[in-house]
Order: sequence, then structure tokens, then C-alpha cells
Amino acid sequence: MIRPEVEALTQTVIDLRRDFHRHPELGFQEFRTSAKVAEFLKQCGLETTEGIAVTGVTAEIRGDHPGPTLMLRADMDALPVAEETDLEFASLEAGKMHACGHDLHTAILLGTARILMDMKPRLKGTVKLVFQPAEEGPGGADPMIQAGVLQGVDYALGLHLWSDLPCGHVAVTPGPVMAAADTFRVKIHGKGGHAAYPHESADPIVAASALIMALQTLVSRNTSPFDSAVVSVTQINGGTADNIIPERAEFSGTIRTFQPATKAALLARLEEMVPSLCKSYGTVGTFEFSEGYPALINNPLPCQWVQRAAEEMRLPLSTQATMGGEDMAYYLQKVPGAFFFLGAAPDQPERVFPHHHPKFQLDERAVPLAMELFLRCVENCLK
Repeated sequence: MIRPEVEALTQTVIDLRRDFHRHPELGFQEFRTSAKVAEFLKQCGLETTEGIAVTGVTAEIRGDHPGPTLMLRADMDALPVAEETDLEFASLEAGKMHACGHDLHTAILLGTARILMDMKPRLKGTVKLVFQPAEEGPGGADPMIQAGVLQGVDYALGLHLWSDLPCGHVAVTPGPVMAAADTFRVKIHGKGGHAAYPHESADPIVAASALIMALQTLVSRNTSPFDSAVVSVTQINGGTADNIIPERAEFSGTIRTFQPATKAALLARLEEMVPSLCKSYGTVGTFEFSEGYPALINNPLPCQWVQRAAEEMRLPLSTQATMGGEDMAYYLQKVPGAFFFLGAAPDQPERVFPHHHPKFQLDERAVPLAMELFLRCVENCLK
């Protein structure tokens, strides 16, 4: 199931991962990480291009035979989270943590690169390695594309280790996989006054409360039950004292959708609801929208390479979609590709925490499986 070359390199990759984990860096600040990446690639005999979109690194492995170019992408950035694990290689940087597995993604792609260098004589095409900054925000994929990393690329693959799946379980899904992640803000202007005399005011708190409850119908009553959408209010602010009705209140949240038509319909309803409902409470409401990562849409052909690799390795295989966002979506808007999940949940249930949690952990037994999956996908594409 796992080739000897992968088994022989596994501990080296784990050591790399642990080094990255001890020294997490936030988006567009991955200077140490990218330097380590470039150093390792050069030791493998590769020429690197560095400083792309500030800290991005790329390299190409050209097979001995002509063929397409397959891009393999790993994200390098950490999160502004204070680590609370008991790992011996826990973060040494206060308030920063690899709480989403990007340390593993980076190390796994480095290990894959080393083995691919020995496979050049039988590769029919090119593997382009892309180490990307700032996936967690503000987003590194689009600046990398603007810098030209997709030039000459025919297909793209990305891997995410997943704490919601048992270790070794593969999930790959043709079509929509991760949602468009957009944000909104509503500002309500009323008439302030004394809390003992609410009839003399136009209370923006009451208007905000009514509007937040009304927004719950956007999914339950305005979205098809055969579609998927999320509208979540995550912040609300207003008022300064117990005895004052404030002049203003505001709230904000996120909209998650898979289909552009669904997103457009929800936005249209919000633009209607906010001013009209606020007006009924004697207030004035304004709606602001900020577009985030687009929906991530997998192409069926690269999904078949992943499925075939998992079947060859006799790994459990399923489909999975999530309302989370991921900027790998930008690459897949430009070239056919696939983004897939490999389960890496720890064996002990008490050690299983969601992504972005301060106690987040992944099982390192997934390392050789991930490298083998990448290698088999390359073979399936460039055979």
C-alpha cells in the first residue's frame, strides 16, 4: 500500500512538520517557513522561485517525457490562536498556532517532491509545486495567480488533512465542495433617548433584534431544500448604558453558498429586507456586503485520479462537502482540479478537536498516506 521510498522518508517529513509547528507564522509573514521550504527543495536538486506574493515558493519537476503540467499546492500559514495542547513540539510563538494542519500540508508536499525527483525518468509531463501563503486570510491564492503561478498549468490538486474524518479515510467530491464565504454588515440608525421613555425614541436595538430573527427565514423560506446555504449573525453591537436607548446599533455575519444564483437571491432579499423592516420600526437601516473566497468546485477528471489512488491503497472512500471556505477555489476557477480530504483524527476521542481550536491536533500516521496519495495522483495524471 505504501511504497518503501515513502516509508523511508516519513520520519524526515514528521520532523519537518514538527519544526514548522514550533514556529508558526501568520499570513504573508511566513518568512522562516518559506526559507526552510526553499532550502529543502534546493537540497533535492530543484531550482526555486521565491518571494511570490511576498512569501510564496514554487518549483518544477520536469519529467523525461512530454505531457501536461500538474500543480500540487500546499498552504503554509498559521492562525492567531494561543496553543493549548500538550504536544512536545507545541508552538513557541505566543498567540500563534498551526491549528488547521498547514504545517503538515507543507511538510507532506516537501516529502512528495523529494520522491518525485527520483520518478522523473517515467513521468510524462511536469509537476509544479506551489507553497502558498495566507490561506487563512487575507488570501494568498489570488495574489499567487496574479503573479503568474498558473502559467502553463493544466491541472491542480490540493490536499487538506481533516480532523472530522478517521485517520486514513479519503473524501473527494466532484462538483461543489466548499462554500463561497462572504460577509455582511447591517447598520441601523434610530433615535436615542431615556430607557424609561421608549415611546419618545426609535430603538435600533429592537429593530436589530427583529431583523436578526427575520434573517433566519432566508434559508428556511427563501432557499430551495435541495440547495445549501448558511446565514449566520456573529456579532452585534449597540448601546453604552442600562438606562440609555442608543442612537445606533449594528450587526454582522457571514453568508455561505455553493451556487452563484443562490448567493444572488440571498443578497437581493437582504437588500430588500434591511431598509423595509428597519423603516417599520422608525429607524434607517443600511446593508454592506463584502465578497470573500468563491465556492470551490471540483472537476470530475482529477477527482477520478484521487478515487483511483485511494482504491489502489484500499483506503475508505466517501464524498464530503462543507460550508467552510478555502482559497484553493481561485485556482480551480482557472484550471480543472480537485481538492480532497484525508482523515487525520487522533485515535483518542479526547484529543479530537475541530479545526482552529487551541487544542487542535492531527494524527501523524496520515503523513505517509498523504504522500502516497499525492504520488499516485501524479502517476494517474502523468502516466
